[in-house]
Amino acid sequence: MKKIADNKFLKNVKILVVICLTCVIVLSGCVNKGQNNTETKPEDNITPTGNLTPADNGTGGQETDREEYIYGTATVETIQVMTLESFPVQIQVVAQGYLPDSCTEINEIKTEKEENNFNLNISTKRPKDAVCTQAIVPFEETIPIDVHGLKAGNYTVNVNGVKGSFELTVDNILNEPPSPVSSRQQVITEADNGKNISLKNGEAFYLRLKENPTTGYSWELNLSQGLNNVSDNYYPPEPSKEGQQPLVGAGGVHVWEIKAVTEGSQQVKGIYKRPWENITGKEDNFTLNIEVI
Repeated sequence: MKKIADNKFLKNVKILVVICLTCVIVLSGCVNKGQNNTETKPEDNITPTGNLTPADNGTGGQETDREEYIYGTATVETIQVMTLESFPVQIQVVAQGYLPDSCTEINEIKTEKEENNFNLNISTKRPKDAVCTQAIVPFEETIPIDVHGLKAGNYTVNVNGVKGSFELTVDNILNEPPSPVSSRQQVITEADNGKNISLKNGEAFYLRLKENPTTGYSWELNLSQGLNNVSDNYYPPEPSKEGQQPLVGAGGVHVWEIKAVTEGSQQVKGIYKRPWENITGKEDNFTLNIEVI
């Protein structure tokens, strides 16, 4: 009986040893698996100063703008090349087209000149993650072109692939001095708007008003029958005394020499507007009342 009890005890010990070895092997495998699959936490790539290293900032070390945009090229359908009635000649291009949705807007307009060709590019921008109504939005842009100093000839304009042209019949260079006003004659400016002056019959005066045809605006004068327009010239801005050239698109002055030819009450009326636009009542106006004796 004792021998049977000893055999049973040994058998139980063997079973217990096998169970213990199995547990050790399983636990060992779990530990190794956890070590091999450890993920790098964000803190592991923080520099001593507290900043993320370039490897983990998601941009390969390059900074990104807080507000990102998608840039593109505007779709232009038609252009109209306009020659303003002034000298030197002023050229403007009216471009019409559409934007693909309500979130897209005009970004910038660049103009490049190559010999007798003007290349204009209208670019667009749109917020990258914006959700917008998918409906086309028409646009119209009036773009002045600097043609001062160009020789007579034919010129082409290309706006985002849509082409037009214009012709300069004479050299677009003003050879007259920039200030032809005689010191012996009266000079009227914007400061005299609404005033009354007196002239002798046959006497002349100069009307000098600021004007910037590059914006499309110019003065339109209306003289009563007792006044004659002797001369009519636009003068672009001059370089400064230090020799610095005026800014592109800066305005100059328009000078008229007006002569009284009939006695009585006469009047000069002017309106500052774009020639192709209707009068809205918001335009700048100029009035001068003249008594010719």
